[in-house]
Amino acid sequence: MIYPKISIWIAARNEEENILTCLQSIEKLDYPIASLQVLIGNDNSTDNTFSIIKEFIHGKLHFQLIDIQKVINNQRGKANVLANLYEFSTGEYFLICDADVKVNPDWAKGMIENFENDFNIGHQVGITSIRVSSIWDNFQSIDWLHALTLLKIAADLKIPLTGLGNNSAFTRKAYEATGGYSKIPFSITEDFALFHEIVKKGFGFKNSINHDVFNQTLPISSLKEFLHQRKRWMVGALQCPWWIVALLFLQALFFPFLFIIGITFSWKFAGIIWLLKWLNQTITVLPTIIKLKEYHLIKYLIPYEFYANLWQITMFFFYYSPIKVNWKGRIYE
Repeated sequence: MIYPKISIWIAARNEEENILTCLQSIEKLDYPIASLQVLIGNDNSTDNTFSIIKEFIHGKLHFQLIDIQKVINNQRGKANVLANLYEFSTGEYFLICDADVKVNPDWAKGMIENFENDFNIGHQVGITSIRVSSIWDNFQSIDWLHALTLLKIAADLKIPLTGLGNNSAFTRKAYEATGGYSKIPFSITEDFALFHEIVKKGFGFKNSINHDVFNQTLPISSLKEFLHQRKRWMVGALQCPWWIVALLFLQALFFPFLFIIGITFSWKFAGIIWLLKWLNQTITVLPTIIKLKEYHLIKYLIPYEFYANLWQITMFFFYYSPIKVNWKGRIYE
């Protein structure tokens, strides 16, 4: 079988603790080396990221390290790295994973399967969970799986919401049709921006939930970093259709609404609403947990409800605070 040429893009900034695990997993991909190109962009790292990558890829001709110096189209951060990596790409398909992601051996084949079966598909999103070591990590993992399950449901209904920048792929044809990051205006949610440009050009999109496209990323370890990550995500989320935004606000303010219902009408009725909300949430994410054999998450589905409501209302106030997004040591408006 002849496999199409693919280019994997990895943006790395101050990832000395994570990049080796990522690259080792990429090296284990079940994909012909002759059809594989791995491009790593060092984004002005101030730690040992560059030297670690350079040492690892020595003698591996399908790996290439690019030290990002050029600014393209006033892009910043990851968007600028990807704009640079495109200029070195030889693949028919472009796959993206973050530097803290551990991919599974079948990832490359799984990510291009929909492209090969339907030439109109321009964008593909895989499924990602957290490599867990604490209760907090388990909650974050359920968070990811729940959100990605909802995105898949929307994609199956042909509702374009967003892509996901740490486990996604697109065809060269689709990327070049948009002009890529050398034409798309800068966005702190670069994956959201590219996804919608691809959709605007008439390309189809898919979200998959199966073991082939199942990767794992690292949890956010500090509350500060967690809030800044979610604030960055909210920038893209609030560009979704109005009814999606309304649902996000309803979810964020669910506890206050529940409290108002309780004191003005009935605490019993408020409790029933809460139970129905939890059941809907659990019924949505549980099949994904089972399909991916992430059974350890099941026992956290009840306490996850408290975690989710707590961070969502906290995020509501943090998003509207004057604090600017600090991501990877850079400040964004």
